Amino acid sequence: MASELCKTISVARLEKHKNLFLNYRNLHHFPLELLKDEGLQYLERLYMKRNSLTTLPENLAQKLPNLVELYLHSNNIVVVPEAIGSLVKLQCLDLSDNALEIVCPEIGRLRALRHLRLANNQLQFLPPGPRHRDRDAGSGAGIGQGTLTWHVGAATSSCGHAPGTEDKCLERLFYKSS
Repeated sequence: MASELCKTISVARLEKHKNLFLNYRNLHHFPLELLKDEGLQYLERLYMKRNSLTTLPENLAQKLPNLVELYLHSNNIVVVPEAIGSLVKLQCLDLSDNALEIVCPEIGRLRALRHLRLANNQLQFLPPGPRHRDRDAGSGAGIGQGTLTWHVGAATSSCGHAPGTEDKCLERLFYKSS
């Protein structure tokens, strides 16, 4: 299994793949092969769903600087490192079905982020972040240059608001004072 993983990553590095699928591999640790040397500079989409990851490396943004989409759902991730805020090209981040209790405020630095999936975690609240640029237009949670689609599960589905106005409830959750 380990040699197959190494081979998959080596081929992706040599052939400068933009997509890498590491789903369903029973990974307990983020593969060091992804982070060796210069990393995978060309990689834009990394799929690592349904593994057993508990953490992410601090140098993720340094080694995978061109990530646009990162799919990490259905793992056991407890903490997202502050370095996640350095993935400046990231547009889609799926952290649903993990063990997150908090989301680091550095996610607020992801200006390109359009889709953030956080459903089915143990989130108590979301961190403070940039305010809406255009509150009346409901432009998401203020991250990025346009609409950010949040998927936080119970925080939006049980808020009691009419369909299409969940972002008002999420805004209160997002900016909840301690």
